[in-house]
Amino acid sequence: MINNQIILSIDVEDWQQSTWDRNLSISQRAADNTLRLLDVLDNYGVKATMFVLGKFSEKYPEIIKKIQCNGHEIACHGYGHVEIFKQNYKSFKMDVKRAKDGLEQIIGKPVLGYRAPDFSIINSSLWALEVLSELGFQYDSSIFPIKHNRYGISNWPTSIQNVILDNDRSILEFPLSTYKFGNLNIPVSGGGYFRLFPSILFFYFIKNILKKRSFIFYMHPYELDHKEFDYLEFEVPILTRIHQGFGRKYFSGKLAILLKTFKICNFRNIINNGSKSFPDLNISSYK
Repeated sequence: MINNQIILSIDVEDWQQSTWDRNLSISQRAADNTLRLLDVLDNYGVKATMFVLGKFSEKYPEIIKKIQCNGHEIACHGYGHVEIFKQNYKSFKMDVKRAKDGLEQIIGKPVLGYRAPDFSIINSSLWALEVLSELGFQYDSSIFPIKHNRYGISNWPTSIQNVILDNDRSILEFPLSTYKFGNLNIPVSGGGYFRLFPSILFFYFIKNILKKRSFIFYMHPYELDHKEFDYLEFEVPILTRIHQGFGRKYFSGKLAILLKTFKICNFRNIINNGSKSFPDLNISSYK
């Protein structure tokens, strides 16, 4: 019996810091948006995986504790939201270790999962998986099996992989969800793609993907905030406002439909109970 579910993941960050200027501090608006999203998830009894940015956890440790108290899994999104391919081995390891250690000090338990800023594990930065395994991560969800000008590995398998590494370790890779159209993998995993596609089409993608594998959905708390650009203390070009703000006004309503329509789990559920609760889960080796 097919029992695939939506794996719900949240990248907890601040739009102005993660997208506009990496040198900015984390804003109160980012904290408020995260608390708002926690209320939404609580209303539907849904437990997500929260990939938390280190800068966010440093400024708002009380929110991290609330995330944990509400029963969500806390995972790592790195420290400063700098793409991996802009770092070297040493700087990347320091960035991730700082973020992971900070989170573990707050929640008092190991952090098992990681997601790269801007899905920046690409062909030239696959070495990052070795660093993650050395730091004790059990899984990663950073690779988009698509052809894209900023991220993606177009020939990466679309199913969950047990990646055998050159350092004699392994790590589970949960690739972001795509829909096969001819010879192309169309990105449909969430975020801006969730904002872009009409609900009926996006849910069609979900239903068809769930017939074969779990659907990995991602979003950011700021996507609930369609008025954010009106309150920023700096000017944002009109094209950026359109690209980054399109669909935010209707995001909450679409999210509510998703949460009440589909079975939802988080990465920890898969890690802890995959072989029992997901008999169709196909985890294979890839190198």
